[in-house]
Amino acid sequence: MQVRLTNAMVEALNAAPDLPENLRKRVSEIAAQGDGFHLALDEDETMAMTEMCQWYIRKDPATGKLGPKAEVFDAIVRSIYAAEDQ
Repeated sequence: MQVRLTNAMVEALNAAPDLPENLRKRVSEIAAQGDGFHLALDEDETMAMTEMCQWYIRKDPATGKLGPKAEVFDAIVRSIYAAEDQ
């Protein structure tokens, strides 16, 4: 599966300290295409990436809204779901 990412999403994945080695290898292979980037994942990697990103999706207790970091990881998960639907 090809997941379309933005530059902010790629930066967030590269900075994630909890990224497993198999996913880190995939992130290092991200290819620029047009105005975005494409991440190739198989079914198991897709599930692992979604689960890892969900660790970062937390609402601010004071506002009830996602913070900037959480918004980026939420966008990654939504991009994965969109790629699955294609």
